[in-house]
Amino acid sequence: MTEDGTIRPERIWVTISLILVNLAVYLVCNLFLMQKGVDIYELYDNNWIALIRDHEYYRLITSMFIHGGTSHLVNNMMVLFVIGSRYEASLGHARTFISYFSGGILAGVFSMLYNMIKGSIVGSVGASGAIFALVGAFFAAIVIYKGRLQGVSIRQMLIFIVFSLYGGFTNANVDNVAHIAGLACGFVIGLVVAAIGNKKISEKNDYGY
Repeated sequence: MTEDGTIRPERIWVTISLILVNLAVYLVCNLFLMQKGVDIYELYDNNWIALIRDHEYYRLITSMFIHGGTSHLVNNMMVLFVIGSRYEASLGHARTFISYFSGGILAGVFSMLYNMIKGSIVGSVGASGAIFALVGAFFAAIVIYKGRLQGVSIRQMLIFIVFSLYGGFTNANVDNVAHIAGLACGFVIGLVVAAIGNKKISEKNDYGY
């Protein structure tokens, strides 16, 4: 982090890379594939029938990078940058990568199982499950470091989480199961990865950089 409080790009290259990949996938899908009549949602969404019956497990990854529109993408990327950059600057590249992907995959699994139990033949797309996993991991790190991580308090994170979940519940097209599962799984993952590096980080300073 620089003297004026900004975070240097090299400290958050995982977050930046994730945003660029999401943007690139969106452009490719909308400017090329969909223009040629390819149904990207049918091919790459988190559909439990395709996952269970056809063993298309790659959908747990591809669905994390497909978005349902420009506003969906922009909103997700804004939150990813805010949360991801702070988390990565404090906990490092590896923990950010692990929290994002493992939490995102688990969020997709719970969403799939929920729809399978309900018998709903629907699929979800978007990075929000993985982003909520980062939120959960960030909250876990703040709890471990007693609210001193990147100057963000436990109270601030709780308010952010409540408003984020509330926004999802007020929108009928949002996969709230993925949000809640991502948040919960991310918190557990965050406890593990933060605890592993606790001694090393605390030797640097209270903020982990």
